[in-house]
Amino acid sequence: MFRLFSRNSVILILLLLVSLPAQAQLFPRRRVDTGPKPKNVHGVVQDLGGKPLVGARVFVRDLKTNVVRTLTTDQDGLYKIYALPPTVDYEISAEFKGKASEKRVLSSFLNREDNVLNFQLDVTVVDGGGREPDDAGAEFRTYDLVDLHASFDMPVGVPAPIPSVLLLHGYGEDRLVWKDFARQLLNRGWAVMALDLRGHGESKTRNQRPIQASQEWRTSPHEFPVDLDPALDWLKAQPRIDNRKIVVIGTDIGANLALIASGRFPEVRTVVAVKPNLTESLAMAGSAQDFKPKSALIVVADEAEGNRIKALVTAPSRVQVVPLSGGAAQSVADKRVADAVFQWLKETF
Repeated sequence: MFRLFSRNSVILILLLLVSLPAQAQLFPRRRVDTGPKPKNVHGVVQDLGGKPLVGARVFVRDLKTNVVRTLTTDQDGLYKIYALPPTVDYEISAEFKGKASEKRVLSSFLNREDNVLNFQLDVTVVDGGGREPDDAGAEFRTYDLVDLHASFDMPVGVPAPIPSVLLLHGYGEDRLVWKDFARQLLNRGWAVMALDLRGHGESKTRNQRPIQASQEWRTSPHEFPVDLDPALDWLKAQPRIDNRKIVVIGTDIGANLALIASGRFPEVRTVVAVKPNLTESLAMAGSAQDFKPKSALIVVADEAEGNRIKALVTAPSRVQVVPLSGGAAQSVADKRVADAVFQWLKETF
C-alpha cells in the first residue's frame, strides 16, 4: 500500500513538473513598464491676496524646440495641459496685465506623471469681476512676444451661452473706431471684443520694446495673422460665452484677417469682411492653399473683386456692393452696411 501511494505521488509530481513550462507560456509573468510616462501640468494663477486671476496667460515652452503653447486660466484661475512628452524640459510662466511670474522649469529628469505648478502675480483684482477697477479690457501676448490689448463687453440680461463678435480694425486705426457699432451689437445681445492689432492703439510693444506697424505687414503671414490665435483663445475662455460660435468682423486688413480666420479656426462660425483685398488676403494666409473661408459676407465697392473672393468661399457666402469711403467707423455707420451685417448674422445664427 505504501509503495503504491509513493509511486502515484511520484507520477503526480512528475506530471506537475512537466506541465510547468506550458503553464508559464500560457500565463507569462506581466512585465512592469518602468519607462517615463507623459506629463500632465496644472495649477492655479492667483494675485498676492490669493484671489484667482481669470484670463491669465500661462506659457509652456519646449526648451528643445522653443515651441510655446499658450493657455488661458478659467473662471477659477485654473489652467491645465495634458500628455506632454516626458523626455523634454519645459519652461513655464504666467502673465496677467503686464505682470509676469518667475520662469519655472519642469525637468525631464523628474519622472512624475502629475505635476502641480501654482503662480502668484503682483496684481490686484476686485471681487466678482476679476479685474482692476480701471481695467479697459483684455491683455495677452502672442507667441512672438507682442503684447496685445483689447476691449471686451458683455450684454446685460442675456442668458448663456452668449454669442460673441471679434472686431478687427483697418490699417492705421485702432479699436476705438468700433465704439458706436459695438454698442449696437451689445444692444442686440452680442458679447463684443475689439482688438488693437499689433503696431496699433495700445498694442505697440514686442518683448518690452516699442514697435510700429509697417505697410509690409499687409502681405506678411508672420505679423497680423499671428494676432488671431491668442485673441480667439482669450475670447473662448470667457465664462458664459458660446465658444463654438464666434463671429469675426473686420475692415481693410481686418477684413483680410476675418477671411483667414474663417478657414483656420473651427470656432469661427461666420465672418463679415468689409473692403477686403484678395491679393493681400492670399499673401497674409501664406498661400492660396491656406486661404479657405467657409462662411462670409463680403462688403465691397467693386463687385468684381467681391465675386473673386466669393468664388473661394465655401457656402454660405454673399457679396454686398456698397460705394464705401473712409475707414471702419464710416463704413459701418452706413445704414446699408449695418443692415446687411445684421441680416447676415440673423441668417447664419
